[in-house]
Amino acid sequence: MAYVCENCGELTEDNKICDCVLTIKKDKLKQRTKKYYLKKKIDNNIANQILKTRNIDIDYKDFIEVDFNKIYEDKFLNQEEAIKIIMAAIKNKTKIAIYGDYDADGITGTAVGLNILRALGADTTYYINDRFTEGFGINPTGVIALHKEKVGLIITVDNGISGIEGVEKAKELGIEVIITDHHEPNSNKLPDCLIIDPKQPGCPSINKEITGVGVLYKILLDICKIMDKELIAKKEMDLVALGTVADMALLLDENRLIVKTGLMIWNHPKGKYGIKRLIEKTGIKKEITSYELGFILAPILNAESRLKGRPVKGITLLTSSDKNEIDKAIDELIEINNKRKEMLEQQIKIGESLIDPDKYLFFIFDNRITEGIAGLIASRIMDTYKRPTIVLGKTHEGYYKGSGRSIKEFNLKKALDKNNKLLKNYGGHQLACGLTIENDNLDLVKNLLETEGKIQLEKKESIENIYIDAKVTAKELNMELMDCLNQLEPFGNGFNKPLFLIEDINLNNILYMKDIHSKFTSDGIEFIAFNKLLEKGNKSSFIGIPQINSYNGRQSIQFIIKEILEEGTIICELEK
Repeated sequence: MAYVCENCGELTEDNKICDCVLTIKKDKLKQRTKKYYLKKKIDNNIANQILKTRNIDIDYKDFIEVDFNKIYEDKFLNQEEAIKIIMAAIKNKTKIAIYGDYDADGITGTAVGLNILRALGADTTYYINDRFTEGFGINPTGVIALHKEKVGLIITVDNGISGIEGVEKAKELGIEVIITDHHEPNSNKLPDCLIIDPKQPGCPSINKEITGVGVLYKILLDICKIMDKELIAKKEMDLVALGTVADMALLLDENRLIVKTGLMIWNHPKGKYGIKRLIEKTGIKKEITSYELGFILAPILNAESRLKGRPVKGITLLTSSDKNEIDKAIDELIEINNKRKEMLEQQIKIGESLIDPDKYLFFIFDNRITEGIAGLIASRIMDTYKRPTIVLGKTHEGYYKGSGRSIKEFNLKKALDKNNKLLKNYGGHQLACGLTIENDNLDLVKNLLETEGKIQLEKKESIENIYIDAKVTAKELNMELMDCLNQLEPFGNGFNKPLFLIEDINLNNILYMKDIHSKFTSDGIEFIAFNKLLEKGNKSSFIGIPQINSYNGRQSIQFIIKEILEEGTIICELEK
């Protein structure tokens, strides 16, 4: 039976919402109510003003200081014992395996472990699971493979806190295991081995937001210090920075120092061959910042496991000394990443077509979705609609497997904890997770999580708060200000690029690019509004981000417009 849609007049199936109504509802989700807040001017120095806006109570001169020795001296629970075991293994020539994860955090962590231990004289190998056939974390299959290589000590990186079966198999085979991880435990039961994880109960470490590569690095850094070979560890800071940014760690405090120090190596003219060739082949012609690490370089490293299952070429790139081997690995990684981009755009359309806009949590599953890019689809949909999103594809074994991304108002990990008996596997933290569900439980888990989303989010207003760091004039947007902003790098999660308010700008000589973008110049500043068509002849106020544009050896300032303020828009001034 069919009925006529009251909105478009077309026939549609009984009990099915017409596509035009779904489109209207989705568009309304995107159009959130926005509230604007501007911090009262309390400091003439723009950098200090920005820090105070962010409630960072430190002078910018101290904030921008790079001092490697300020990496936290506090220890993880069990760290001293782990150091003794690793140093004994190095001395006794016990074969050590780094058991890494297949994402950029785990790949860089594996490379850092191999590079440092080899430089210290250790006998090393590594193992990383095939994403599609072995799943996440240390497991019996990987342990058995390492036993055949006569490994005596396994050190995990970016995984292991839930690897109970893998550790049991290692004990059975006489292999010692040290878990280094940064994920939250799934239950009170932990693997029966030495565990280094800032999120495990009783760990005194201050930095609970450190990445997997960061945890292992700090252990190996201490070993290098004890052996009076600290320079070996310092040379790996570029990879620690890459993994830290790639895993969306908060770029404050210790994580910020790690990234800032690592970026100095990325931009050093005598950096590692592989790093320099990767920069060249990706066409980056500017100074490397956290943006290039997170949005250009990390996706290339991640693409291999997303499509192929196991990141062999990524490890080769970061650990090999053979230039031909490195060049070949980079070319293959870039080719794989280009294919990944194509697949992502195709499958995002599939994911968006399955959204139910009446739900407060989107639970999407489809046989056409590739599990390796499910997390990217979830992230894009979550960013667009600001709703927790889980995306799953079907595995070769018939399970549904994928990833979830969430908003700060909804703790995804706790929601999965409540339903852990219905999940085959899962893990993660508040804002991101991975999970596998057997087919029989799929609809039940979907209903339970959608209900949990409604309970937690239904009464919360759909309001987006936008905090403006400072108000400036076009004339104040000069190179001196840009130099000041550059000193505040790195920007990223927890320390976003500053937003500026600029008022009453004349809109003259607007150029329309591809009929969807607008560009004009005022007071020597080029203003660009992507996906927005501005009207000529008006005056308007904007919120946006200034940046330096380099072209043919010349530099100019661009203002990237993020928000166009309608006349009468209220901006609340904050005292604190």
